[in-house]
Amino acid sequence: MKKNPFICGLDLGTSKVCIVIARKQPDGVLELTGYGRAESRGLDKGVVVNLNEAADSIHRAAEEVEKTVNLEVDNVRLGAGGDHFESANSGQAAPVAGERHEVTPELASQVVAAAAQSLIVPPDREILHVLTQEYCLDGRSGIKNPVGLFGSQLDVKVHIMTCQSALVHNLINAVNHAGMHVQKTIAQPLAASEAVLTKDEKELGVAMIDIGAGSTNIAVFRQNAVRFTKTLPIGGHSFTRDLFAGLKTPLEDAERIKRISGSVSAIMPDADDHVAVPGIGTRSSRTIMRKTVCDILHARALELLRLVGGHIRAATEGTPLIAGAVITGGGSMLDGIMELAEEILNMPTRQGLPMGIKGLHDELLHPEYATAVGLTLFGADSLMVGHRPGGVQRVIGNVMSWFEK
Repeated sequence: MKKNPFICGLDLGTSKVCIVIARKQPDGVLELTGYGRAESRGLDKGVVVNLNEAADSIHRAAEEVEKTVNLEVDNVRLGAGGDHFESANSGQAAPVAGERHEVTPELASQVVAAAAQSLIVPPDREILHVLTQEYCLDGRSGIKNPVGLFGSQLDVKVHIMTCQSALVHNLINAVNHAGMHVQKTIAQPLAASEAVLTKDEKELGVAMIDIGAGSTNIAVFRQNAVRFTKTLPIGGHSFTRDLFAGLKTPLEDAERIKRISGSVSAIMPDADDHVAVPGIGTRSSRTIMRKTVCDILHARALELLRLVGGHIRAATEGTPLIAGAVITGGGSMLDGIMELAEEILNMPTRQGLPMGIKGLHDELLHPEYATAVGLTLFGADSLMVGHRPGGVQRVIGNVMSWFEK
């Protein structure tokens, strides 16, 4: 292996393309090397809608990195997202053969692969991740690594994430057109979780909610394992478009009003303040009460948080998440969103800021960079045992590698 290898994370968002490069030190600590960002074009809610524009955005972000560090961006870990992602929990069992009935790495790999194979995946979809939740040996649950243990039957529970093949391949193609190679493809909710959640939160039970520009990702953890993931097609741009339609003002002005004057709080001391609203086309500007802006944003926030809460309750089956919720992404900057989330989700809530990399600049210590930072971190302590391409066959080799660490 190369000494102090570089790890490059590439986050393709609806509003921005971001690249973060970190270097692994001899003690295993990741240290920031450089970063770059560019306005996102040709991408919408995790889907390539214009290949050349998407590739150009990626190239411009890479140029920003190369201006500050003497390093060419080549191999990247790509964050993939979109509401075409689906997930399911699965399980499988296998007898422990051999005279001593000892669990081998091969058996552990095979039972995970069998659990993945038990899921019916349509021809237009493929498995992106197979994540182990726990093993059970002769009825004893909660086993994280069964290799070397003795028993007669090994069971495994896994979380499987699938994606629409063509849409992910389009993302990879855009990266290739920008002159780079995709080393790994990682689901965005897993990457963001790696950057903003602590080990204790994952163990006790926590919901990570990443409100991006085009969509909102949910990931539920308990006992340090992924129990549920979901992507909703509602994000920060949905709030902006509500203002665009409700106030009849240009999109860029709706975004500005949202950032400067917007709030999702139901009660505000300065709700009677006035906000200037530019007209569309040649129409003249007008002035409205700030309360009108906030009422529009509040309605959208209620819809989103109620949807999120419904999915979390279904995933946890009423079992409380002791560590509550962590909200990250650019949407977490909306005034009042934390307080409203605590009320609607009925659990303690905090904002998730990126961590885990030494030397993060102030600009990167912002929730909108959670996924980009997490892409460089993901893998060291995670239970990921498979990633595309190659589906289930690729899973077997990766499970063995994980046990050999």
